[in-house]
Amino acid sequence: MTSSTIAAIATPAGRGGIGIVRISGPQSFSIGLRLFKPLSNFSTSTSYNRFPYKTHRVYFGHFHSYHQNAPIDEVLIVFMKSPRTYTREDVVEIHGHAGYQTLKSILKAVLDAGAVLAEPGEFTKRAYLNGRIDLTQAEAVIDLINARSDLSREIAFSQITGNLRKLISDIRKLLIDTMTHIQAEIDFPDEIPTSINRDMLFSEIYNQVVLPIQKLIKNHDQYYFLHEGIQAIIIGAPNVGKSSLMNCLSRKEKSIVTSYPGTTRDLIEEHVQFLGIPMVLTDTAGLHESKDPIETLGIDSALAKIQKADLVLFVLQAGHPLTQNELRISELISKKRVILVFNKIDLLTEYREIELPETLAGFESVHISALKNTGMDLLETTIENVISQKIESFHDSLLPNIRHKNLLDKSIISLFQLTEGLLSGIPTDLLVLDLNDAIIQLGQISGEDIHLDVLDQIFNDFCIGK
Repeated sequence: MTSSTIAAIATPAGRGGIGIVRISGPQSFSIGLRLFKPLSNFSTSTSYNRFPYKTHRVYFGHFHSYHQNAPIDEVLIVFMKSPRTYTREDVVEIHGHAGYQTLKSILKAVLDAGAVLAEPGEFTKRAYLNGRIDLTQAEAVIDLINARSDLSREIAFSQITGNLRKLISDIRKLLIDTMTHIQAEIDFPDEIPTSINRDMLFSEIYNQVVLPIQKLIKNHDQYYFLHEGIQAIIIGAPNVGKSSLMNCLSRKEKSIVTSYPGTTRDLIEEHVQFLGIPMVLTDTAGLHESKDPIETLGIDSALAKIQKADLVLFVLQAGHPLTQNELRISELISKKRVILVFNKIDLLTEYREIELPETLAGFESVHISALKNTGMDLLETTIENVISQKIESFHDSLLPNIRHKNLLDKSIISLFQLTEGLLSGIPTDLLVLDLNDAIIQLGQISGEDIHLDVLDQIFNDFCIGK
């Protein structure tokens, strides 16, 4: 338990109906009692050492300044007795009117009364340090706050409930039990009736430890797409309707549309969702050789963005053979996931099939009119199908973040050395070294034996008040 009492505004900045100031620590109740004055017939005259308010009940009254004892706001207040709180400390929440000056004044009164301003993520950090949650659950809190889709929210909440912690804990326990048995055989050879069966131990570790960890590592790609979004880019020659397509997919007039080529010069991004998965959709400058230095910068940015894209929407004019410029573009994207979007079908009097180069063979294609909003349902379905191929099912909600993945990568190296040692017959005492390394790496995922500077780095990503 920490000795200081911390406080912060727990709700986002800006005007609104309700804003919350949160206090946590040993002085929380005394600060709340000093500054809150009930407006009902409630009496605070009680016997010595008895606190007048019931825990986890809401009380109505005025909150006062510390020095002038002047009323600041009409509030609801909740006193929450440890350990049944977010931090496992005494916690007080003041629910006032959400205005910057009002909440700032309430917070100032609390700080004047003896609390200190909380650091980013300090409430969640205390929940971790006080044993209410482990580190995977703490990190899931920020994932829940930053969730950009229902799916990412569901998975973050699943990890808050401890699913990832349980899997890591079960794997780690198996390794600890194994190491205990091996160490006992080393230390007490005369008292252990049988030596370890290396073939059985190899099978157990490979199936119950290595394979689940490899699956977690593979799942990290899904974590990235779920939280960062699939990077999709709209490319093509000038004036083929890229900006019109951007506006159709985003359902916003995000990009300027004119009949003049070269209208879009900067990268224009919009966040959309497909299958509950965030997508960052980028409209780009028309790709061609330009003597305009500003337009050239936009083209260079588009070319760089193509290399990082997970999905490319290559817009072509329906019924028109590919130009030399478009053939060059096709070579740039031949190794990417591509949907060919044949636009402007409203200008065709009859359907004309065009010959595609080998670089574009096998890609999905859709015929649309972005101007008339024709064929967009089919295009969106095609995008969903391509995403489904790239992203496996999210029914497995155990998605490690980059910190987890790095530790899992290190643990799998130790485990591979362990399994190789079991098969090659290296001395038993050397097996313990690899086992111990894997146990340490896995323990750091949930927060055991973790360095303080790593903890600080994790919680600094939180907002103040959480």
